[in-house]
Amino acid sequence: MLAAMRRAGIRVGTVVLRDRRAALGLRALDARVVVVDTIAANLAAPELGGLRARGSRVIALAHMWHGALLLARRADGVIAVSGSLAEELVAAGVERRRVVVVRPGRDPLTRRASARRSGSVLCVANWIPTKGIHTLIAAVARVPEVTLELVGDAPDPVYASRLRDLIGARGVASRVRAYGSLSRAALERRYAAASIFALPSVREGYPIVVVEALAHGLPVIGCDIAGVREVTDGAAILVPPGRIGPLAAALRSLASDDRSREHLARRARRRARTLATWTESGRDFVRAVRAR
Repeated sequence: MLAAMRRAGIRVGTVVLRDRRAALGLRALDARVVVVDTIAANLAAPELGGLRARGSRVIALAHMWHGALLLARRADGVIAVSGSLAEELVAAGVERRRVVVVRPGRDPLTRRASARRSGSVLCVANWIPTKGIHTLIAAVARVPEVTLELVGDAPDPVYASRLRDLIGARGVASRVRAYGSLSRAALERRYAAASIFALPSVREGYPIVVVEALAHGLPVIGCDIAGVREVTDGAAILVPPGRIGPLAAALRSLASDDRSREHLARRARRRARTLATWTESGRDFVRAVRAR
């Protein structure tokens, strides 16, 4: 989105808030429009009133529920990354006229690899409880014909320790591989090698990794929550959040049935074609910033 604004002739600068001292620097900021990401909500929120008083228009960029309402109540407008997140904000009292939806884009569709192991399951998610990785590990333990690859950072040491203990306790250490954070090229190789994508999140603003999986032609298993329903629109197997049994059953079904995997993969690619590209998302984002 930064690149899109620059291409549109908008002069853009970025401010990174690492601590309260950095947030105090916002008091010297001189900008006509200030876009604040939800990841900076707690630090930035106390300064938004001052920014607006000095003539800046403040736009909350709502990537996730956490922090979105805090920012929305202090901003002139809101850009939400999904319709479901926008509806949550409206239900919480944010005026609908102040909220616009700009969904993130997708990369170009990729050709499917010809040789994918039928039981290779990929999950791309940071190791935090809402991503449901503990549920996925427990489900994989019930399906001995699958292996699991985990890609993502571990920002929560307590939860990461819990996952490692669970892998050992469930006896799946030989079938689970954790990569941590990967470069874009390395991540592309993991998508290409997988035969199933699973993300058992219990909350998502806009699950962009699901978009990536669809664009790679991967059969997707996710939880039946609003953000995932919005992205997949019928092109995935959705299971109840937090339930091990249904997730295991979905993994077993896809791993053992080539025809089902191929059918869901075709639906995935058809769905991916309907989703906005990054160029389209950038255009919509610039329009939203200029209109706020």
